This record gives sequence, structure tokens and C-alpha cells, in this order.
Amino acid sequence: MRIVVTGSSGRIGQEIVRQLQPTHQVTGLDIRPGPTTHVCGNLTDQALVTRLLTGTEAVIHTAALHAPHIDKYSKSDFVEVNVRGTLHLLEAAVTQGVQRLVLTSSTSVYGHALETPGAATWVTEELTPRPRDIYDITKLAAEELCRHFAATTHLQTRVLRTSRFWEEPWPDRAVYRLYRGLDVRDAARAHVLAVENGQLAFGLYNISARPDFVAPEAAELYTNAAAVVARHYPQAAAVFARRSWPLPSCIDRVYCIDKAQAELHYQPEYNFAELLATL
Repeated sequence: MRIVVTGSSGRIGQEIVRQLQPTHQVTGLDIRPGPTTHVCGNLTDQALVTRLLTGTEAVIHTAALHAPHIDKYSKSDFVEVNVRGTLHLLEAAVTQGVQRLVLTSSTSVYGHALETPGAATWVTEELTPRPRDIYDITKLAAEELCRHFAATTHLQTRVLRTSRFWEEPWPDRAVYRLYRGLDVRDAARAHVLAVENGQLAFGLYNISARPDFVAPEAAELYTNAAAVVARHYPQAAAVFARRSWPLPSCIDRVYCIDKAQAELHYQPEYNFAELLATL
């Protein structure tokens, strides 16, 4: 397929382009130059977007302002980039006959819905988002635009709510891999699976590492997470102790990926067990 990837100089955009290139014809678009970016430009430039999408079969849209940008940009900037930019892309995709579009969203959109006193929140796609800030609001609006276009045009859309795949200190990254994080390679692989899937008019999925916890453990995860971790991963305490890393005492949420596994055949390779083995 001929595929345009927006945000191709970003962390996930670069990895998506690398994974697509062996089997697809890929064009990377970003406002910043980068090793996987072929065109520098802005999504608000409708002429540029229309030209890029001419003859294109699919789009993966990762470009956005993110939560760390909240103190640097205005609310209007977030609306312009995350909402209007997505709208321009969707409209151009319909005009140019693009078959499908994949939007990179975030588990952050669940917002206040993640706050369940006394128990870990079991986060499936059925959980109703309660946005906390302008980032959450604009990403949720972009999701709804994708849903609307899938329902009213020929364009197939998929929304991937990714958990955190940032470059973070290893102690944090290791703990988050248990329940609310993933490796960028798995995040990119989910996008490849979504853009190659031609079966769905619309799909919305949580994308995270595979959690080994089960729903009946929700209360204990919140009050005594270390004991639950020890049951599932007996070697974890020793591995963490050797590095003077603390195991979590409280886990407040678990991102469930059952739907992505069933419909996209998403199988993350870099889970907590694999991370322990490398440590």
C-alpha cells in the first residue's frame, strides 16, 4: 500500500515508518526533519495534505500536541493541531479516495474515569472517558471525528489508545510495563496491524503491554500490589532488589488489551516477563 505517516519524526512515527518500509510505500510527514520524514510541512496546510494524499491508500496519523506540551501551548493551539489538523486530514482522505486512516490516541483520555478508590480500575474500551485537561479533550474529539467519518463516508478508521511508551527512567519504565506501559516497537506494530486490516469500518482499541493480572485481583492490587506481583512473577522482587528498584505498593489501573488481541491479532512481544528476563 501507499501509506502516509504523519508525525514521522516523533518517537512512534519513526518506528512505524521503519516497520512499514519493507512491505509498503511510505511517505513520512512532519513539521520537523528526521530520518524517516520525507516531507516537512503542517497538517493545517490543506493544499499540502491534499497533494500528499493523492494516490494514497492509507494514513497513519500520529502527529499531535501531547500532554507535556500543555504548559507551552495555548488551548487554541491544541484545538488547531489535534482537532482541526485531524479534520483536515479526514476531509482530504475522503476527497482523495483513501481507504483507511489510523489515529494514534492515548489511554490518557479516560482521565478521571481511572480513579476508583479502593481498587484498581479495569480499563476496557467500554469505560466512558472523563477528560482531565485540554490534551484529553482534543484527543477525544479527534477520536469522535474518526468515528463520525467512518459512519458517514467510505473511509475506514481505527483509533488506537496507546499507553505510555516514552523514554523514562528504567525503574519507572519497568513498573509501568506491568499495567500501564508498552514498548514503542509493540505500539508501532499495533499501528501496522490496524492499517493492514481491511475488515472493519471503525475500531477502537487499547494498546498496551500484556497484563497478567485478572479482575478479581483489583482490590488487592490497590492495597498490596507487591504481593500480587510476587504471585505472578516470583523472581521480580529479587531482580528489582539487585538494582535497588522498588516494586509498586499500589497499582491503580490495568489496561486491558483483549479487544485488540481478538480483532487486530495484536500480540505484544515486550511485556513485563520479557523485561524481567533481560534484566
